[in-house]
Amino acid sequence: MRMGEFFGQTAVARALNEPFVGRFVLVCFAAAWPIGAAAQNITQLCQPVVGNPKTVVTADQRKVAGEKAIPPITDHQNGFAWPDSEFGVFKTDAGYTFFASDGAHHNGNNKYGSVTRTFGTLDNPVGTAPPIDVIINRNRDAAANPNYSTYTYLGGGRIYRVPEGKPGAGGMLDVYHAEINTDTSFYSLLGLAVSRDDGLHWADLGEIVRLNQPYEADLAGFDIGSPRLVDSPDGQYFYLYFPDWIANGTTQPTTATIVSVARAPIASVLEAAFSEHPHAAGFEKYYQSAWGQPGIGGLSTDLNPNAGYAGSSNVAYNSAFDRYVMITDDTQHIAYAESVDGLAWTLPVLLTQDENSQTSFDYAVPVGTGDDPNVLGEQFYVFFTYGSAQGWPGNTVRRFTVTCR
Repeated sequence: MRMGEFFGQTAVARALNEPFVGRFVLVCFAAAWPIGAAAQNITQLCQPVVGNPKTVVTADQRKVAGEKAIPPITDHQNGFAWPDSEFGVFKTDAGYTFFASDGAHHNGNNKYGSVTRTFGTLDNPVGTAPPIDVIINRNRDAAANPNYSTYTYLGGGRIYRVPEGKPGAGGMLDVYHAEINTDTSFYSLLGLAVSRDDGLHWADLGEIVRLNQPYEADLAGFDIGSPRLVDSPDGQYFYLYFPDWIANGTTQPTTATIVSVARAPIASVLEAAFSEHPHAAGFEKYYQSAWGQPGIGGLSTDLNPNAGYAGSSNVAYNSAFDRYVMITDDTQHIAYAESVDGLAWTLPVLLTQDENSQTSFDYAVPVGTGDDPNVLGEQFYVFFTYGSAQGWPGNTVRRFTVTCR
């Protein structure tokens, strides 16, 4: 994922100095092109107050961590390009386990990106132990993903840990972000990877969501994000949120959605992932008040077409309000929205913005402070990568507190 987006002004010049690493996106305000808009008849319950901004990983801490990563990093141009995705966070008896992509190049699969595990605290996600820097390996059955070799980037960190009583209990699923990045085109998509050993090894299961716009050799940049599997209100489905590029006959995403959603039955996803022949189950996109468009290339409805803020969408459940919370970032703004059913969303409100055109806010993700960091309360954190003008050598990890009034 490339740091920097087209957003009013282009950040291409800075992005192109960091090959294949960071976020490179065109986000369109889809309010001008509503695509089957969902109803928006809910009132926001949380009135978010932002406070306590803090740097939790300095550039020096990142450098030290990269020097002791296991296995040793091999990309000396980008160094330890972490975190190059939103965090996945789990609480343990010893502290917290964090997952995120190291966006640098990895020799094991000849791709940029990884699923890197660190052990730390909410005050220091990189911790002091060596990061475990793990690639996503090809599926043993090449037919599970015939496109694996075309990816130039493959990584992520938004992990779902399978609960007790479910197929694959204790195992992990990662919604990875993959890219096909060439001199003339940039294309991104979502797939699933599985780990049965707490993140020490990952295997590709295959693709689950592609944009409505098919890959072509001369596409403008568009980032599909790096979301997490979210349980539906009835607990029967996984929901997955992403911006979609609705094909318009050109190489420019002028009909992009702010946020779309796809789903798949939880039972089907787990049974497929942890079967004798692991593979990805099929997802369906939500389009014109129905499910049925294929996750791979189907049409989708814009769930929030009048939103004033866009970008990558990360959703978590808030137990204090019995609602879903969506945190979005577009590299310059981080915003907040709510939903009761995961389909109709309030218009997002701004949490914070970056006034410096030489820096960026990337990979914003909400993290709870209770026993399950993936469940929010009346107060929670938002973590993000703060991109510096110097690129990866100067990048830091920051967070702020959101308190609901």
